[in-house]
Amino acid sequence: MSERTRQWLRYALWFAVAASAAWFLSRRSSGPSVGIQAPDVDLPLVASPAGQRFQLGAARGMPVVIEAFTSWCSACERAAPRLAEAAKAERQRGVRFVGVSLDETEAAAHRAKIDWNMPYEVALDDGSFGRSFSIKLLPTLIVIDSEGRVRHVASGRIDRDELEAQLSALGAGVRE
Repeated sequence: MSERTRQWLRYALWFAVAASAAWFLSRRSSGPSVGIQAPDVDLPLVASPAGQRFQLGAARGMPVVIEAFTSWCSACERAAPRLAEAAKAERQRGVRFVGVSLDETEAAAHRAKIDWNMPYEVALDDGSFGRSFSIKLLPTLIVIDSEGRVRHVASGRIDRDELEAQLSALGAGVRE
């Protein structure tokens, strides 16, 4: 192999490593920055009496777990049982679990809620949630403390142990 070919292969390898690192790091950039005050949210709830809404400001005083999803997202569907399990657990203090559907229709969001057995409320994004919370990947999980600050953000597979550790740190661990 010539020196020129070896040089080209080294450049190609470095490019592949850099591209892989950039892709991996960009996966972590969905959702708001940890530590900031969560943007206010006021969205309609699906399959609820007319006028019922999810208002993040009204949830102050208790932690809130939000999952951004769409009905066509297979990773979101795989994450749903873990979040449902966490939502059903008896806790040391109240936690509000909410799914925010980035689907275009209420029917699609409602179908996901039923098909995926979500035991918590689901709100339909009008575009404002996705923009203000910087949602780029699905699912994106956001944990907000009782004062309205973002305490944890994760995209992709939901790690139940990680979620439980975050909730325990907020005084909302599972009751034993």
